[in-house]
Amino acid sequence: MISHMHIVAALVGLLCGFVPFLGYADQAEPALSEMSQADLVTGKKVFSVHCARCHGMAGEGGEGPSLKRPTLKHAADDVSLVEVITDGLRGTGMPSTFGPSDADMRRVAGYVRSLGRLPVEQLPGDPATGEQLFNNQGACATCHITNGVGRGVGPELTDVGLRRNAQYLRRSLTNPDADQPLKYDVIRGNLNAFLTVRVVSQGGEFEGVRVNEDEFSVQVRDLSGKVQSFNKQNLLNYQRAFGHSLMPGYERVFSVAEVDDLVSYLMELKEVTR
Repeated sequence: MISHMHIVAALVGLLCGFVPFLGYADQAEPALSEMSQADLVTGKKVFSVHCARCHGMAGEGGEGPSLKRPTLKHAADDVSLVEVITDGLRGTGMPSTFGPSDADMRRVAGYVRSLGRLPVEQLPGDPATGEQLFNNQGACATCHITNGVGRGVGPELTDVGLRRNAQYLRRSLTNPDADQPLKYDVIRGNLNAFLTVRVVSQGGEFEGVRVNEDEFSVQVRDLSGKVQSFNKQNLLNYQRAFGHSLMPGYERVFSVAEVDDLVSYLMELKEVTR
């Protein structure tokens, strides 16, 4: 017969055996800000393979937003940052990441966090002057919305200073065709959302931004903001103008200094939209 003492001893033994395991399970992952230099170096290497194409080799931004800032719109804490890197962001150009191990995903997240501790870019010009150019000579609000004002033919710019670096903004102002996709690209889906199309129908010729398209019809928004729907079967001609932007290039409209002022204004647009 098993005595009471034997039962107690067995329970003590079981508990003691589980103590190291329980202690280990309770240990939280170290904060990304405490990651070792060796882990950050590995994270940078993985980042260069999977992330640099959109975010730049140094996280300075490009097709994707600049990561060189302390607060990231969709990743307020370490857990959400790892999740965004791993799973992507549905409805945006940010895809999920396949290949790296969970540990390397955390190393990438640690490297991304470290970018926020780098010095921010200096404004190349005067943002107040740039705002005047934006609202007057540039007539930018005819296509872009900022803080609820403007027309949504082109991308909203309310928080563009969080998403784009100075180099990208300058190129977009002077050569807007440069970053338009040359073919449909799932990874660059956010740019395909502003694909220029040309339509020739019995009613005339139209050029605008494609709003929606299926096998039978296409909906197009023109520069006035008006949306028209066309039955493809009745069209005389229909073209997807890959590599072309409806936005005019401003290199002949503004001086180099004025472009710098515009870039500075856009860099200061950092209100996070929800």
